[in-house]
Amino acid sequence: MKHKKGFSALMRSYGRLTIFMIPIGIATNFIGGQIAILLKLPMYLDSIGTILVGALCGGLPGALVGTISNLINSITSPTLAPYATLSILFGFLAGWLSKHGVFKSLWKTLLASIPFALIGSILGGLITIWVFGGLGGSGGALIVGALVAAGMDLNAAVFTAAIPMDFLDKIPTVLVVFLILKRIPTRLFVKLPLGYVYLNKAKTTSTTSAVNPVDDEDDELALG
Repeated sequence: MKHKKGFSALMRSYGRLTIFMIPIGIATNFIGGQIAILLKLPMYLDSIGTILVGALCGGLPGALVGTISNLINSITSPTLAPYATLSILFGFLAGWLSKHGVFKSLWKTLLASIPFALIGSILGGLITIWVFGGLGGSGGALIVGALVAAGMDLNAAVFTAAIPMDFLDKIPTVLVVFLILKRIPTRLFVKLPLGYVYLNKAKTTSTTSAVNPVDDEDDELALG
């Protein structure tokens, strides 16, 4: 009970708007992933919401979005569950990069795709090898199978397939996040934990939980 109360108090300290952003991030992940599946795109697009919430609200809310999204997707695709670690790291990395102003610049944002892609491909590849024996754990299983059939070592095939696929996914992902951040109005940045970064101001308590409840409700309507 103490841990639950402590977590609840921690989340409340981020402010009501941050709590409202979490389901929006989860929905964004789901929609992006479904678009990629329906259009049969060679990418995932299921971490846009994780990175966006991490960039606006901090690493913990971003990681929470990624974790919940992964758990929801795991209901229909249980093989996705072991990759929850990737989602958590994406959220914390987004928060750290945002604090350093990376998402304010287009070229820095595009460079940010590199660490995201490396986490997804290297750690994801290791999970695929350790948990699934190198096959069946991700959308690149068919490519891995083809490379193995062509004579490549299984472990090498996993990374050969994963690295380009992750770069192909993370470049448009961070670009979409950058474009969304450019469209967010100033009055919402003021009420988000990392909004001060995008307002070019020093961190103040106005970006945390010290928010007028009425204003919060207005902002929620604006986001909706």
